[in-house]
Amino acid sequence: WAQALGGRDPVAFELIFRSPALRYASLAFSFLAFIGYSIGFWVPPFFVRFHHVNEREAGLVLGAISAVGGWLGITLGGVVSDAWRRASPCGRLYVAMLTAVVPIPIAVALLTATNTTLAYALVFPSSIVSSMWIGPGASTVQDLVLPRMRGAATAAYLLVVTFIGLALGPYTVGFLSVVLGDLRSAMLAVLCVDALALAFAVLAARHVERDESSRLDRARGAGEVVAVVSASA
Repeated sequence: WAQALGGRDPVAFELIFRSPALRYASLAFSFLAFIGYSIGFWVPPFFVRFHHVNEREAGLVLGAISAVGGWLGITLGGVVSDAWRRASPCGRLYVAMLTAVVPIPIAVALLTATNTTLAYALVFPSSIVSSMWIGPGASTVQDLVLPRMRGAATAAYLLVVTFIGLALGPYTVGFLSVVLGDLRSAMLAVLCVDALALAFAVLAARHVERDESSRLDRARGAGEVVAVVSASA
């Protein structure tokens, strides 16, 4: 698909696939998705196995908590990233860094809690902070390309998020659970992937201002006809 896009629309290919900030940001948000989907997928079986609740209770309680927490997290992530974006070009990536660090102690506390009520309560803040990256991720991608190619850029971004986050995340926990013989240990082990998310977010932050400010020049260099509006217009 990328090769076909390069032949059909070299300008879009240049801005989407040759922007260091977009590459690093896509990986950062994808690894955040890896953790979010991994923990979110396996939390219900974890409660069934370790807290001995029935499937109906786990589905009802965790579904309600995750729905409300996810809604709050996505909304809060958008508000915070917009505020930081006004202060710095790296504002949305600061939310990615925050989302890579803050959920770790909450997840550790959740997975090691022996009290079922406490574990349920910890799911709520975990759902909030682990979903804050979703809005800033999409907005970062769209900031780095021209308006006409936002759909293609978002498609490329979502492919990476899907392959790394949705496909590999839950599978990796299941695989490690079999290897280690313990679901809790597997879920704790994958939290180390947050280090990759943080590292790629930092790398993206180093390039995002330059890549965003140079997008028109890079588009012209690749053959895009960009209208120039005079100061008197």
